[in-house]
Amino acid sequence: MSSKAKTPLDAHEAIELIGQVQEADREMARLAIAHGVQTATEQWIESQLITEALALELIAVARHNQSGEKVAAYLRELASVVESQADYH
Repeated sequence: MSSKAKTPLDAHEAIELIGQVQEADREMARLAIAHGVQTATEQWIESQLITEALALELIAVARHNQSGEKVAAYLRELASVVESQADYH
């Protein structure tokens, strides 16, 4: 066993490490949600109902984490993106 003392992270290293952990967590969350959406799709659940269920889960997460304002701002931004990329066929 080594008796070498660990050097503390400086602020830049800490921020970088936190960013890496958040990115990995974000990817794990995205994959879990994508799997759930795929499962619902395979069960022939209508896409509108999947969308509504996702929105209800977003609301639940926002309430649980008391991050309603942040989620609302993100949803407004998301709505703008969806509207600007509307697929008209």
